[in-house]
Amino acid sequence: TNVGSRTLWIGLIALSMTYMNKNLGLMSLGQLFFAGVTGYTIAILTITHGVNYAISIPLGVIFGTLAGALIGWVALKAEGVYYLMLTLALTLGLYSLANQAEVITHGHTGINAVATPRPFGIDFNKPKTFYFTCLIINALFFLLLKRLERSSFGLALNGIRDNADRTSALGYNNTVLKWFAFILSSFIASISGIIGLFYYQAISPDTVGLVRSIDLLVVVVVGGATYLGGAYVGAAAIAVFENLIQDYTQYYVGATGLLFILILMLAPQGLMGIGQQISKRRAVRN
Repeated sequence: TNVGSRTLWIGLIALSMTYMNKNLGLMSLGQLFFAGVTGYTIAILTITHGVNYAISIPLGVIFGTLAGALIGWVALKAEGVYYLMLTLALTLGLYSLANQAEVITHGHTGINAVATPRPFGIDFNKPKTFYFTCLIINALFFLLLKRLERSSFGLALNGIRDNADRTSALGYNNTVLKWFAFILSSFIASISGIIGLFYYQAISPDTVGLVRSIDLLVVVVVGGATYLGGAYVGAAAIAVFENLIQDYTQYYVGATGLLFILILMLAPQGLMGIGQQISKRRAVRN
């Protein structure tokens, strides 16, 4: 259940990245920023100021999502590598702020001893309870995104991805549609920030830094950046691999990097794309 909860936490934030990449062809490296804003808001309000979780958790999600709305309006005006670097700069900015604002964030040490909430007597500190709660949350968001993909909104996003000029000529407001998709992805990332906070029962700059963002990118690519389910396949593969490899070597980060390279060489579309890759090869041979 511990590995499963970690997989679901990583999978949810990776899902927010995959959704944008699959439907708009935009890969955001700033999802940890929205998760971090949510996590820090909850921790600061509750631990430092004694605010009840019933207030701090909704406020954390609101702040994380509002940050996505404001930043998305600016970031989506950039294209290609400029968009990618702008979203990456967000994560670096939050990391620096969390390190330097010691009075508020406790600096490098972070905010620790964050107790899990107990609504209606439910103890989320129990591993199984926490795991199944995470599972339900992830299932709901996955089904929501699958439903949205089949809606007129999802079809419009695909049209923007494939030919933005044509959708604009048809009367669609490309900027607003992309902005709504970005807000939705930041909202999902904010929910993952709640899970991450209570999974570690702490938050620090290291949990929202550059290394974590690169880890998320690896998860998305390993699973398959154009498949929603790839977020969970990649998260499970990396979580299980790291959990096993740590028993044999201290260089597990390097080993994870080698696994990433190997998967890219053998399955460029990620683990979820292996079936399609095999089908194409069979079709070529026939």
